[in-house]
Amino acid sequence: MILQALNDHYQRLLEEEDSEIAPPGYSAAKVSYALVLNLDGDIVDILTLAKVEGKKKIPKVLLVPEQAMRTSGVSANILCDNSSYMIGIERSKDGEIKVSQEKYADFKKKNECFLSNIKNGDVAAVKAFLAKWNPENALTHPIILSRIEELLSGSNLVFKVDGSIGYIHEQSNVREAWNAALQNEEKEITEQCLLTGDLLPIARIHPLIKGIMGSQMSGAAMVSFNASAFTSYGKSQSYNAPISNKAAFAYGTALNYLIASDTNRVRLADTTMVFWADKKGGKREEKILTWFLDPVENEAKEEDGKRRIAPEVQRHAKTILERIRSGLSVEDDNFQKDTRCYLLGLAPNAARLSVRFWQVSNFGDVIMKITQHYSDMDIVGMERLGGMVSPWRTLKAIATQEDAKNIPPLLGGQFLKTILSGQMYPQMVYHAALTRCRSGGEHGGVTTIRAAIIKAFLLRKYRMQNKREREEIITVSLNESNMKPEYLLGRLFSLLEKVQRDAHNNNINTTIRDSYFSAASATPGSAFPLLLRLSRHHIAKANKESNWKVGDYLDKKIQEVMNGLDAKPFPVHLNMEEQGLFILGYYHQNQANYTKNEKNEDKEG
Repeated sequence: MILQALNDHYQRLLEEEDSEIAPPGYSAAKVSYALVLNLDGDIVDILTLAKVEGKKKIPKVLLVPEQAMRTSGVSANILCDNSSYMIGIERSKDGEIKVSQEKYADFKKKNECFLSNIKNGDVAAVKAFLAKWNPENALTHPIILSRIEELLSGSNLVFKVDGSIGYIHEQSNVREAWNAALQNEEKEITEQCLLTGDLLPIARIHPLIKGIMGSQMSGAAMVSFNASAFTSYGKSQSYNAPISNKAAFAYGTALNYLIASDTNRVRLADTTMVFWADKKGGKREEKILTWFLDPVENEAKEEDGKRRIAPEVQRHAKTILERIRSGLSVEDDNFQKDTRCYLLGLAPNAARLSVRFWQVSNFGDVIMKITQHYSDMDIVGMERLGGMVSPWRTLKAIATQEDAKNIPPLLGGQFLKTILSGQMYPQMVYHAALTRCRSGGEHGGVTTIRAAIIKAFLLRKYRMQNKREREEIITVSLNESNMKPEYLLGRLFSLLEKVQRDAHNNNINTTIRDSYFSAASATPGSAFPLLLRLSRHHIAKANKESNWKVGDYLDKKIQEVMNGLDAKPFPVHLNMEEQGLFILGYYHQNQANYTKNEKNEDKEG
């Protein structure tokens, strides 16, 4: 199903003029330089093809003869390759520049063979270059030495003849020769293709997929059988899953195309997700989905001043969001909500790829699910972060030291899957949020995103368990009608911390939050009696520091919360769910304290 959908998408992309996807037998290669030759085959210049955008050099994408799948060994390409093959120099593991005679010899042999029957003046220049060039000359050649650091970066090069238009591989007789060579390739085993149903030569080795975070630079395989244990009924390697060369090229090219696209791919932890529309010309739906998956970042300008998503598409996406929130239909002339949508989550597994998830839905349903996620995550204070936070920012907030590298490998795929499907969030997300809230130090504490995660988890849990009464008390901001003891205890802790801060005019390095929050949120009975005794001193001192008796005001709020608690208000232990409610109460009360404090300052001013 996955490969078939990718194969179908490739056929659609071929029909779209602006897709720039490689046709069968070709590769869309990232090329940074052109080796300029005179008619005698001498190097006279090195032309830069890459464009500078901001601080980055963006290679030019050119359609070149299909490139080899390199995992090990030596395998040269036709008329487009890196410096180790085209001129025979590379950087060794210890950083030294070295000559690679073996790689250049392979490049020379393959290209001389391919070009041998092509009669053309420009091609003759390349033949002359191949005949006379010695990689040892690269170390003294003035033109190469002037650009040697750039050439050794691993970027691809192509040939160009001085004074001619275009590149050698683009010339009509060269393309005709390449197409003829493809037709004359040795036919392999012919069977019925699993994807198309046609009797065609079967691929022994499938294309490598590049750009999956954490996978090998050379790429990783979606379909791979490389052990005798997989041999069945005499069928070895990829003949176990008979897919034609044509279909294998199609699905591999389509998947690499999607991964390379900014508007068809998102990354989270070790998971790379690609998505596409099951229709020709579905780019608008894809871009809108991209915005929904990272609304704030997709509105920001890049270093080069460009935006990932055009402002007009952003406005369209926001309109759809508001219509969903208002309970209105999201369909219009430019957005077909019933368009089928494919979502594929991939992760690296040595030289292969693992499928984290595969979902077939429609754009309207997926966007509704994402909107529900943002609604569940909505909490007071979120407006300061742009109103919504992406899945990536969410998981980063609960990672150790708030470093994205510390997000547990499996969590990215699990979290994305639950957002897109509307299922229950992973328990690990909730536990990590609790842990980071209870932690001290620079990266610990109760933040807006962590409180939002706790709120979203509990809200979705109660909704899926049909606990309507509990669902209704989980609110965006402070809910003074929520009489759950653990929520009240969280509010109480916030008020006790506030009165301590006011007693010191906010000029205090260590508060009760630093010393007692972890104990109070897990074992209230061990912490609150002491904290209440300390509060009497803080209240008295706060009254002295303020003209409007802030201590008395907070004491009244403390008593209101205490009145909602039982006769034995401080339980010995809170379970994980109760700890979440404690943190939510603490956060809500903190935000209310902040808002009221602003109002009081305005009143005093």
